[in-house]
Amino acid sequence: MKTVCLFCASMDGKDSNYKIEANNIGDILLKHNYSLLYGGGILGLMGVAAKSAKKKGVKIISIFPEYLDEPGIIFSKSQKVIKTKNILERKKKMIELSDIFVCLPGGIGTLDEITEVLSSAALGEHSKPIFLINTNNFWSPFMNLLDHMEKNKFIRINGDEAIKSSSLSNLFIVDDFEELSMHEKFISA
Repeated sequence: MKTVCLFCASMDGKDSNYKIEANNIGDILLKHNYSLLYGGGILGLMGVAAKSAKKKGVKIISIFPEYLDEPGIIFSKSQKVIKTKNILERKKKMIELSDIFVCLPGGIGTLDEITEVLSSAALGEHSKPIFLINTNNFWSPFMNLLDHMEKNKFIRINGDEAIKSSSLSNLFIVDDFEELSMHEKFISA
């Protein structure tokens, strides 16, 4: 069974479509027989996604820093719980245990997580697929920033003599979970 790591907000966000999209993850994971690994939260998009996965009988793995282990913060119905000392250890464990990364809209924490995954891929530490779910063009400004970095020669398009891997070769943008479900790299990971 493959494991999908989900990064997303512990808040609902301004647009109700974010919650609607987060609620679709259970169907997609069930369809492909994938498990969900995520930050363990009950709040915001994290909670919506966890409840969706639980409702569909998807295996849920929660990874969170032990200082967040509070009833109003953590989803209590995960099949497996991994507690870490801090957020850095949490990210390292999430990268290690995941086969695929999927990112819904989120804030600073979500941005930190997805850039950590991108930078570790850019350095050749993994070649796992990374998907941004671009609900209502949420990730478009981020993609514009990456394009700007690329145009200014701060992102490797192809490997070079120093670093063989390409910075963004594993990054894919999809509009929603339906498109993700049909993506070759999601299916074949």
